[in-house]
Amino acid sequence: MRTSRPAFITAAALCLLLTSCTAGGDADLPHVPDASPSTVEPPPREPLTAPAVEPGYEEILADGPRRGPWDVGEATHPSPRDLRVAVHCMAKSRLIDLKVTIDGVGEFSVRCSGVRETTVMNAMGDVSRRELHLTVDTEESVRWYISVQAAER
Repeated sequence: MRTSRPAFITAAALCLLLTSCTAGGDADLPHVPDASPSTVEPPPREPLTAPAVEPGYEEILADGPRRGPWDVGEATHPSPRDLRVAVHCMAKSRLIDLKVTIDGVGEFSVRCSGVRETTVMNAMGDVSRRELHLTVDTEESVRWYISVQAAER
């Protein structure tokens, strides 16, 4: 039995020595994060901005900054005119849809990013309706600006 005890102690010491060597000698040092660039974009530094009026167009209805669903209201314009709707939006954390509806004309959706301002310009074509009623439908966490622009005559 005496021969197995020294063999056991030698084996235990060898295991301890091998374990400390496989840790690279840095076992007691704190974890250092990976210095490689992250695949996640940082949050924006700029505030949400209003859409600019396109050259050759005039703004006939605008609203914002707002958050969540909203009845934007009515606009009157001489018809028929080429109409464009510009939307700038930003979600709080993830991609969220924002739906713009112009009664009797059409609707479209925008995927609002949680990282940076999303900009969409939707050409509605020649619109013959003189009265336009516009609504925005989205979650409460989405901030947005909207601009309805008609071609100048």
